[in-house]
Amino acid sequence: MSERLEVKVSFAYGEKEVLREVEFTAERGELLAIIGPNGAGKSTLLKCLVGILRPRGHVTFDGTNLLELKPKDRAKLITYVPQSSFPEFAFTIEEFAELGTYATRGSVEGALKRVGLWERRKEQITALSGGEYQLALIARALAQGSEVVLLDEPTSHLDINHALEIMELLKEMSRERIVIAVLHDLNLALRYADRLMLLHEGRKHWEGKPGELKPETIEEVYGVKAKITEVDGHRVLLARV
Repeated sequence: MSERLEVKVSFAYGEKEVLREVEFTAERGELLAIIGPNGAGKSTLLKCLVGILRPRGHVTFDGTNLLELKPKDRAKLITYVPQSSFPEFAFTIEEFAELGTYATRGSVEGALKRVGLWERRKEQITALSGGEYQLALIARALAQGSEVVLLDEPTSHLDINHALEIMELLKEMSRERIVIAVLHDLNLALRYADRLMLLHEGRKHWEGKPGELKPETIEEVYGVKAKITEVDGHRVLLARV
């Protein structure tokens, strides 16, 4: 069983360089959160990792460069959960989960039970709330059975209750596969991630454990005064006026 994803990629849209030699590893058993301001290249990085975009460099899993695989072979190893947008077709929840490329009925059942939607599997996907739909997206990714799961802002537009539910699920998932999530909410990243990677202007600006992140680093990248304090055992980032 492989335990590491090794990445070194650059990417440009024509003359515009978006990612500049972004290099990192991701381990099984930890949740890696990618953070950074708008336009830093976070979503572009995920699309490069999964092969939607074709970067220069390599994305290596278990000694295999995923970028050199055919799409269907790559999909067996890595899957991507995009930013939430509701489907246009009235699938049932079960049918929606079956859209995972290599999903079987057994894996669909297990995935929907994992996210608490199995009992509702015959309902229309369009009847779900935003948070419930995000759970359905994650179930579809789990049903695919990939070793690496990438998620682009899985908590965006969710209330705090659903956001915490999603983060608890991702934390649990990371024990058995590689989980990489782009997170907009820095406090969720500080609370749940095992490791952070901060992107700025297409480069890796900083990487480390949440407890190692300094307010000065936030100020350098986001341009706001910051303070990090502890509340009920969790580090909390506050903006200072």
